[in-house]
Amino acid sequence: SKRFMLIREYCQGINSMASSVACGRYEPGKHASTLHAAECELSEECRLRGGTWVRLIPEGHPGVMEAKWAATRFTPFLVIDPETDPAPLEQDPEEWIRQVDVDPAQLRDLLYGGHMHLPSSQTVLMALKHLEDAALLPPRPPPS
Repeated sequence: SKRFMLIREYCQGINSMASSVACGRYEPGKHASTLHAAECELSEECRLRGGTWVRLIPEGHPGVMEAKWAATRFTPFLVIDPETDPAPLEQDPEEWIRQVDVDPAQLRDLLYGGHMHLPSSQTVLMALKHLEDAALLPPRPPPS
């Protein structure tokens, strides 16, 4: 389907709710790979599993920079046609998350309206480009 699963979560830095894609941190003692970390976050935050996974940067890439003043990097993934996870992982106790299903126009409105943090915005831009290049979504120019 041409729908996207986002989450609405509390963001401490702005003391407000914001939209995001499922994301988390790769922990070598806990995860076998960045893909495994992403699968765990999808289960925990979106209550989804499976589907076709697309790594949005080349294998071996050190990760997308988050900010010029931090060493943190992230690996963005796109999941096409996941299914409901009948036994999702538990959310972290400090997280307050709800799932939000949006169409492409709503996704772009949130993206271009500045309602997502930068890693989610970057991931959405890369995912939309991948879907357009694969002819899974019609190309659409950014707003003027």
